[in-house]
Amino acid sequence: MNKTKFLTNFFSLAAAILLLFALFHIQDIKNVIMMFISGLQPLWVGIAFAYLLCPVAAFFEEKLKKLKKIDRLARPLSVLITSIAVLAAFSLLLAVLLPQLISSISDLVPKLPGMLETQLARAQRFLISNNQFASTAAELVESTENMLVTWIKTNLLSTVYNLASSLMSVGSAIVNVLLAFIIMIYLLLDRERYLNQCRKIFHTVSRNERVNDAVYDTLRQANKMFGGFITGKLIDSFIVGVICFVFMLIFRFEYPLIISVIVGVTNIIPMFGPFIGAIPSAFLLLLVDPKQCVIFLIFIIVLQQVDGNVIGPRIMGDSIGLPALYITIAILMFGSLFGFIGMIIGVPTFATLYYVVKRVSEYFLRKRGLPTDTSAYGPDFHASLKSDPDTEESDDE
Repeated sequence: MNKTKFLTNFFSLAAAILLLFALFHIQDIKNVIMMFISGLQPLWVGIAFAYLLCPVAAFFEEKLKKLKKIDRLARPLSVLITSIAVLAAFSLLLAVLLPQLISSISDLVPKLPGMLETQLARAQRFLISNNQFASTAAELVESTENMLVTWIKTNLLSTVYNLASSLMSVGSAIVNVLLAFIIMIYLLLDRERYLNQCRKIFHTVSRNERVNDAVYDTLRQANKMFGGFITGKLIDSFIVGVICFVFMLIFRFEYPLIISVIVGVTNIIPMFGPFIGAIPSAFLLLLVDPKQCVIFLIFIIVLQQVDGNVIGPRIMGDSIGLPALYITIAILMFGSLFGFIGMIIGVPTFATLYYVVKRVSEYFLRKRGLPTDTSAYGPDFHASLKSDPDTEESDDE
């Protein structure tokens, strides 16, 4: 066995052992990761903001550099303009949405038990008059009614008030937001320096130029995927929320703002987002008017098709390039580990890992003289491989 094969077998065995260890200690690993993330939350939020706003700051800087009198101040002025624009947009959004959301929630919560009782009583009367199993159905409806009404009266109100009180106790939240904002400003002001430091450390550790090229190529691909996906998804979700809000206003549905915010926010999740947001929204409309619920569900299905085939592709393009099965796996896997945030970042993260595996597998296939096109590996490929001695792997490669 030559040196190359020994190292390959050694690292394969080490990787298998690490994978087994991770599988048996997945909860401990998750706790450590979550503790690391929560402890440095302002840093991660600041990096995320800087990453998302870097193209905006670069755009303003490029425009300001054309003005000869202030070209030396282009960088700080561009960061200042970007920061003011973000704060203004966020403040405007809060000023418009927050009072209406609070008013709608305050109006909705006390009415929920009565609305639920009305609809369940209507369903009970319908079953009694139209179903031969009326008694069983009536008992089921009554038990469901009692359970839901009790939960709403005892738990929902306290949950909403606890959430509101948590939002109002903004002490630590304000500190974290301010720290994240300061970190974002530092990163935007001196972004080239921090990137150069990262490259310097990387080249200190790695001396293999082939590996360095592969890492840089992977980072460029990851930047393309994350930037295109997250920015595109935010814009796409905003458009979907606005369309939903306009539709509900035209047809005079109840609680248009709450439902539109739910649909817009959950639309950030690929594939399942519109349906995840449609479930609580449809239930809320069902309590108001079953006809509105049916029309809303039909509208969500149509909106999801329009978004998936028209709006989304025009905004995002093919920034991910993952099959639907892999997107589902990414959402389930990262969602179970990191919740809602995991569902969002899981898709571009999985797409980056998919790209790395694809590049590595194609590299070794080319070394063996095998095709890299997936369609070439059909049912007859193994038989053709046996009949072609040129494709056999040599021991000294």
